[in-house]
Amino acid sequence: MKIKVFSPTNPLLQKYIESIYILTHTAEEEPAKYITFPSIFTIVSSSEKSRSLTKGNQLIIGQCDDNEVETNLVSDFNKPVYVQYEGKINEITIYFKPLAINAFLKQDLSHYNSSNFSEFSPFEDYRKSMIDILSLQNDTEKIEAVERYWLSKLIGFQHNFLESVLSEMMGDENDALTITELCKKNAISRTTLNKHFSRHICKTPSEFKKILRFRNAVNKYASNTTRNNLTDIAYGVDYFDQSHMIREFKSVTGFSPKVFFAKTTALEKKQIHWLFL
Repeated sequence: MKIKVFSPTNPLLQKYIESIYILTHTAEEEPAKYITFPSIFTIVSSSEKSRSLTKGNQLIIGQCDDNEVETNLVSDFNKPVYVQYEGKINEITIYFKPLAINAFLKQDLSHYNSSNFSEFSPFEDYRKSMIDILSLQNDTEKIEAVERYWLSKLIGFQHNFLESVLSEMMGDENDALTITELCKKNAISRTTLNKHFSRHICKTPSEFKKILRFRNAVNKYASNTTRNNLTDIAYGVDYFDQSHMIREFKSVTGFSPKVFFAKTTALEKKQIHWLFL
């Protein structure tokens, strides 16, 4: 299995898309297996002539010549998922930044989210366009075509408070703000915040903050000054203490921080983490 990760080249799309990767798996290769972990990003995948099967927390993507394209949305999983690729696979996956995909959609994100791995076809020309893009032989041409397509769908998105809340949650100076404090600061109730998070992000604020804290810990571990010092990491990213960090890591990843850091492979600025089996 080969994975090539790209950052968007268009300056406008850089505001909305964290990264794009192209994944290929040949028919001759043994099945590729890995564990993927919850993310703050909204993930959109298109795979040529394949079909996926979900079994609990397992996702199997296999070659299926009768299905021209499979398109999926992943926005609300909060536990590790076991992924397996079988047969010939040609896939493009986009990581949209938190809230960003709403700038391209006519309906709220929750409208398209029916399960952990929802079938996703938000536009009339979407499936046909993905088939055409996946048929391109040159990776650079594929990425350019993906960017042109999503730029053509950009309609913008404005919200009374979600952008402000997310900015505060993700800003270094506001790491320690509780959900209650965020609500008070933005003059909204917790019920209102929960409703709009569910509608536009497909996570609760608490789930998002938990995953964000995990991702911040992973990024902090990557710095030379804190590597292997779990206590410094814990206090540096809003955990109460090291025990709190260990509990949440096990909840989000199924592993302790020590095991997670030792076994995972990081891609694209340490934001995509897989544990290959």
